Amino acid sequence: MTLQQLEYIIALDTYRHFVTAAEKCFVTQPTITIQVKKLEDEIGFLIFDKSKSPFKPSALGELFINKSKIILREVNELKNMVSTELDSLVGEYKIGVLPTVSPYLIPLISGSFAEKHPDTILIIEEMQSDQIISALQKKEIDIGILVTPLNEPFIREIKLYNEPFVFYGQKGTFNDKKAVSASEIENLDNLWLLKNGHCFRNQVLNICSQSTNPQNIQFQSGSIEALKKMVDNYGGFTLVPEMAINKNDSGRNINFTEPKPIREVSLAVHHSFAKDSLIDAIRLEVLDKIPKGFVKNDRFIKINWR
Repeated sequence: MTLQQLEYIIALDTYRHFVTAAEKCFVTQPTITIQVKKLEDEIGFLIFDKSKSPFKPSALGELFINKSKIILREVNELKNMVSTELDSLVGEYKIGVLPTVSPYLIPLISGSFAEKHPDTILIIEEMQSDQIISALQKKEIDIGILVTPLNEPFIREIKLYNEPFVFYGQKGTFNDKKAVSASEIENLDNLWLLKNGHCFRNQVLNICSQSTNPQNIQFQSGSIEALKKMVDNYGGFTLVPEMAINKNDSGRNINFTEPKPIREVSLAVHHSFAKDSLIDAIRLEVLDKIPKGFVKNDRFIKINWR
């Protein structure tokens, strides 16, 4: 017994004509005839008395049809309830965000998002990539914002933007250049890096793997802003995401030549997460606030972190 079969018998009861009922159900007349016959064979009695014209429900058939109408009405109500729930943003949601993304993106979108969705509570925690992946798998968080691709079978990725890397050095560095290539910085000394465990560290090393830290100072930090201050005060250089550059920086920032190295930032959810309305709301807010070139630029080299 299927819901489709119940719809067919209700259509037959309404129109009392097989061809008309089939047309209203958008199927052929043989289809509706075969399915009704299958249903009657399953339940063990005739739903319609076809000895008279027009045919009409049998005594048991009339009871069966009335019950079928109640069932289909309740199913439709259930569908409407689920649809309404999935479209609703009311509730509390947990989001894990990379520490190298969070300080630049979250303040940018939080005020306007809260204003547009006052009944939505976002609990945001800075987490490293491996922690986000693990938390998504265990369903300890609802959404992750991190660098992709992840290539995890249980995770669905929704791309947000491509963010270029920027060279950051002391004033006077590459004064004659408006842009540098990755090959020009490969052999520079004194590269300041984030501590182990940060995917941004791995990406930087994938761009300039030959550079080394100063021998007399070893600095372990999880903050891009701290690395910029080390460059300002002790020399050397680092690479930063473009959104980490601001007009008050003391150092010199230089863009890369095209194709620029970029990191792909995406939303990540478990495949079972069904709140597409929340995903869309966050995605639209991000796309509205980030530099437009992050979305439109198609001349780049994606730097993976694994």
